[in-house]
Amino acid sequence: MLSGRDIIFTNRRLGNPTEMNLRLWIAIVIFAACAAFAIGWHIEYRRTRSTPAGGSGHPIGNAQSTQADFECDVDVPNDHWHTVQTFSYQPVKTLYSVVWQLCPGDIDGRRVRVMDANYQEVFYEFGDSQIFRVEQIELLNGQVPQLLIVTGSSGTNDKVDWHVLSEVNGQLHEWTWPDYDAPAEKLLRADENFCCKAWNFHLRGHDIFLAEGIYHKDQDGNCCPSRGGVLVRLKPIRNGFKLDTVQRISWREYYRWRSEPFCSKCTLTGP
Repeated sequence: MLSGRDIIFTNRRLGNPTEMNLRLWIAIVIFAACAAFAIGWHIEYRRTRSTPAGGSGHPIGNAQSTQADFECDVDVPNDHWHTVQTFSYQPVKTLYSVVWQLCPGDIDGRRVRVMDANYQEVFYEFGDSQIFRVEQIELLNGQVPQLLIVTGSSGTNDKVDWHVLSEVNGQLHEWTWPDYDAPAEKLLRADENFCCKAWNFHLRGHDIFLAEGIYHKDQDGNCCPSRGGVLVRLKPIRNGFKLDTVQRISWREYYRWRSEPFCSKCTLTGP
């Protein structure tokens, strides 16, 4: 059994628990105060270095932010639009320009314009779009080449538009497309749909073929239609196309068309 002298000696060696806890708390408070002071000093130092002498930290004069706080609608001046790509098209004598532009003030601010060579007159404008492809193609035998512009809308809806333009008597015209969606939908069964994908576009000689996959409703993934597809054939006429055939095709044939190149046995002349 320990005597009183032994207890006092043991406390001196190990330290009294109450006294040790007090010292620990004092050390924690001192460390926290020092850390807070160091962090505050560092923040003030960075702020002082980034602020011009005599300034308040806010942009002044020409230092104003160039980020616009407006939406890029029809009323926004042209100098707010930045040109990303430019293509040329000269069917006979007149030179045209195809311009893809972005507006930094609006995340969805995109447009494609068909203009004169001096960028003064706008003949056609495709809003909320970007350029996927531009080609000069020959659809009519012995005629001047047509201009194909493939545009896509921003977002994730996989929307693609095909624009064919040509010059007739010195005037630029966009070709018209027949309604092929309605006859294609008539080929679907009750448990089928076209889901969410655009038509595959293929140029064969002077004809255009469009292929779209058929989905089993609520069963097939977006990538993989399992019910085959529909194939549309269009023939070119002056300033437009006429519907030739609309037919249902097998799963194997649809995937063959989907893997085919854009142009086969056709004439591309640029740009």
